[in-house]
Amino acid sequence: MFKLFDPQARTIDKLMDVSGNYFVVLRKGCQLPHIDVIPIYTQWKYEGELYDIVYTGINLRKRDYAQDFKRNNAGRSTLRKSLGSMMGLTKVPRDKKNPSNGKTKFCDWDEELLSQWMKENLLLFYCTCMSDEEIVRNKKVYIRLYNPPLNLKGNTNKINRAFRAKLTELRRYSGEIIQKF
Repeated sequence: MFKLFDPQARTIDKLMDVSGNYFVVLRKGCQLPHIDVIPIYTQWKYEGELYDIVYTGINLRKRDYAQDFKRNNAGRSTLRKSLGSMMGLTKVPRDKKNPSNGKTKFCDWDEELLSQWMKENLLLFYCTCMSDEEIVRNKKVYIRLYNPPLNLKGNTNKINRAFRAKLTELRRYSGEIIQKF
């Protein structure tokens, strides 16, 4: 049984600190940032409303939610890196000791902008009543069934192939990589 977590209406302390599966969906009337290829969505029905699924993931602990939705963590969060790349946000080196290793995050201002955009445009549905093996298995099944356009790894569906290719290209380079150290 999936439950709704609205980052605008609820605080992180209301989120259970256990592992599980989750869907990230667009709020009604919202869209992903435009990247010249329009994704095709599968919808999630919840209490009679349909929501466009954009991403599915595993682990729901408070630290994981914070990593995806709140922290300066585009270098560690697939969801943040994809959305920020679609928005054309400025990448900066993540590793101060080795800034040329290709690991990046977004500049602080853009990380804040991204967090705000996510809070205003996305909702989270989660389920926590299963074993770790089921969680991993379910993610693979959800990617196959729902074809979330922001899930790149393990998503071989022909639908959204062009969208995923464009997103992969943007993730490699999005905006100017600048030295801020």
